[in-house]
Amino acid sequence: MKIDIESLTQIINDWDPVGLLAGGAPENEYSFEIGEIFQKSATCKSETDLAILIYRVFNYKMGVKLNQLTCLKQAFKIAEHGI
Repeated sequence: MKIDIESLTQIINDWDPVGLLAGGAPENEYSFEIGEIFQKSATCKSETDLAILIYRVFNYKMGVKLNQLTCLKQAFKIAEHGI
């Protein structure tokens, strides 16, 4: 799956999955997670694969278990902006 890094960044930051940006964290707070999602997204064949990737990255990097349906919703948003 091809995705656009700028769109990915905007969608993740707008989502603010852990609420850090709303709490005053810098705009690049999720840059490591976004980078990993972007790099590994090439192996995703569907929005479901992308949602699983998003879930796993945030779980592994931050120890946060996100709502899986919310991850799927974000994956669809990201896929809509793919190249």
